[in-house]
Amino acid sequence: MFIIDTIKKEDATGKLKLLYQMIEKNLGFIPPHFELMATIDIKAMKDFLDYNTYMMTHTKIDRNLMPFLRLYIAQKECRNYCIQFNTQLLQNMGVNEAIISDLENHLDNIHVEPTQKILLKKVIKALYHADKFEKKDLETLYDAGFNDKDFYDILEYATVFMGKSKLIEVYHK
Repeated sequence: MFIIDTIKKEDATGKLKLLYQMIEKNLGFIPPHFELMATIDIKAMKDFLDYNTYMMTHTKIDRNLMPFLRLYIAQKECRNYCIQFNTQLLQNMGVNEAIISDLENHLDNIHVEPTQKILLKKVIKALYHADKFEKKDLETLYDAGFNDKDFYDILEYATVFMGKSKLIEVYHK
């Protein structure tokens, strides 16, 4: 799956074994890209998990929005591994195949609260059309109940994903 050998759960020792146990307890499995990142830099992997835990427990951002955002970016950026991974997550969530295969044209059809759709569309606009992102976009977010920190958090999440997905793609066979 990757161009380097990763340390699998059964071969992990010490801190890595504990990290894998924590991941498996929370997710039910260890994603292959987690093994890749942990093999290369366990501290960076731990920091990544802490950051994702923060985002998955965010008080204003629905955790169910995240796989849609990641898939949108993966499709736009041609990140094959992340397309496959997030497609599988969304399929497991029962999301319609038509939505998954053409997410860009089905953002209004995803199963999240209307305010979350507004947030998703604004972060996508900020990512791909930053020159057109304006104060009125932020005001729309404020009207939907979000503040500057909420938007900053989702925008940072999206840009971190863009970087991590590129790293994964480099090592992907």
